[in-house]
Amino acid sequence: GRTSVLVGHSGVGKSTLVNALVPDAHRTTSHVNEVTGRGRHTSTSAMVLQLEGGGRIVDTPGIRSFGLAHVDVDHLIRAFPDLQDATRDCPRGCTHAASEPECALDLAVAAGTLRPDRVESFRRILASRDQLETY
Repeated sequence: GRTSVLVGHSGVGKSTLVNALVPDAHRTTSHVNEVTGRGRHTSTSAMVLQLEGGGRIVDTPGIRSFGLAHVDVDHLIRAFPDLQDATRDCPRGCTHAASEPECALDLAVAAGTLRPDRVESFRRILASRDQLETY
């Protein structure tokens, strides 16, 4: 079976979801603040739990900030092996952003060799690299 890891900001409901998927997990949760619409940070350690239908789920403590500014484009594209070959046909200096006029990713989507949703997902992550989210 597969293993899925729940990662996200503190108080967004990761442990609540785990408790729904694994009824005997008994992960500590807290109420949602009516003003902020958020829960409280309650998990202090990661826990691996077996899913009834096979596989595992990992509940992790919440993170307070997240950013990808330290990840360069070449490393990011490695997380998308299905897109890597197409980027080799990009002109020198191509940033792979949607605004790049000659990006080979767009040509591959138009030719039907790449799925548009995969390119969009890559570009969303690419665009978010310089944004540090803090909660």
